[in-house]
Amino acid sequence: MNQKMKINPTHFQPEVWQHITKILTSNRVGSAYLFSGPEGAGKEAIALAFSAALNCQGSEIVCGKCSSCIRFATLQHEHLHVIVPLPRKKTSFDKDTDVLTIIGNDNASLLTDLLQKKGTDLFQKIKLPRAKRILINSIRELRKKLYLKSVDYGYKTVLIFDAHYLSDGDGASANALLKILEEPPGKTVLILVTDHKSMLLSTIQSRCQQIDFPPLNQNIVSAYLIERGIGSKESEFYAHLSDGNIHKARFLSERPIDDILKIMKDQIESVVNPNGNDWRAYINNMSRKVRSNPEEFNFELFLLQTWFQQSYRLRQNIDAPLAQNGFAEALKLFSTSYPHANLTAVNSVIETTIESVNRNFYMPLTLTNMLLDIQRYLKGKA
Repeated sequence: MNQKMKINPTHFQPEVWQHITKILTSNRVGSAYLFSGPEGAGKEAIALAFSAALNCQGSEIVCGKCSSCIRFATLQHEHLHVIVPLPRKKTSFDKDTDVLTIIGNDNASLLTDLLQKKGTDLFQKIKLPRAKRILINSIRELRKKLYLKSVDYGYKTVLIFDAHYLSDGDGASANALLKILEEPPGKTVLILVTDHKSMLLSTIQSRCQQIDFPPLNQNIVSAYLIERGIGSKESEFYAHLSDGNIHKARFLSERPIDDILKIMKDQIESVVNPNGNDWRAYINNMSRKVRSNPEEFNFELFLLQTWFQQSYRLRQNIDAPLAQNGFAEALKLFSTSYPHANLTAVNSVIETTIESVNRNFYMPLTLTNMLLDIQRYLKGKA
């Protein structure tokens, strides 16, 4: 689809794309879809490819050559509407206030820049600082555009990325979208994309055809990183650690491997050793980080989680990339020190802590509970 990418995004999720192809060829296109699955599974890229296919004027599913596909490739198509979580620079506004006015000039410029980058790389994440909700005025503007006039060909397509943020705050955005889903305009397809389906209203879920995404194949992630100019050996390491998450792989690839290993070592030493002063310092440091740099907070907990996952792999005699990067002895020592550790439960505890960022939990208490639970599971307790 995107001619600037050598790897066709529709190849990232072959089974999902096969299902979408059946929808397209059967002429049974629904009015709303919910794409859900783990972070970085290529959901947004497939949503854009689906949108292009719905409007392609060529002889193939997505020809990539017609004027419609070319405009979709740069996210400049008149039938395409993209909605993302946005920050609020202006806290007081009425129902007619323009969205760009609400978010301010700096954020508007950043949004434009990120949309342009996504036009050249469909796996670019559109994420603005302090963007914690989908604004009600974004849905109001969408409603006006959808009901304004009909299309001459194809479908109006609405992509709502990080759709779980619809429910943030008083849920007004979710309720406003629900009205559109209940009475969708003709020749219109809405695609909601989320990593956290459970956070969406059940009434919204029930009005969408649901398509679940598995994690990406690690070979696909590695090939993508190589295309971005990363060495093959480094790409393989980053792809293994990312566990099929292309966003994590991109983020990892921006750090030298030695830096990643040091952060991981610091995390595991702080968490595993039950020292009161060290834990207090860890909780204070991570609590500050979640406020000032939530992406870094998630990244460091992801590396902590990766350590336990790699330990589990080694215990099961499965290839563990960390063991090939100077951590073989440390992993074996950890396994010997905690022979009865419930590593699956530890992984779940860290995952819950990462998810708590989206739910605005009180972080010092959340981190304290995480440390206590990890200690309990390391001792093999249920």
